[in-house]
Amino acid sequence: MPKNSPLFIDIGQGLSMMIGLPTIPSWNTAGRPKKPSRGMLGFNSDKNQLEYFDGSSWFAASMS
Repeated sequence: MPKNSPLFIDIGQGLSMMIGLPTIPSWNTAGRPKKPSRGMLGFNSDKNQLEYFDGSSWFAASMS
């Protein structure tokens, strides 16, 4: 199982419970991923905002 995947526990009667949540990666502007994939999401600590990669550029993700 990947490191940042949630774990689902069967609690019976067709129900499950999620244990642990994935974490959002963080970086500063200079430390952005070198080869990001389209749709990648992360937190930019220089700009104090979530941002995503659309396949060619980084954009601020709206948090409203």
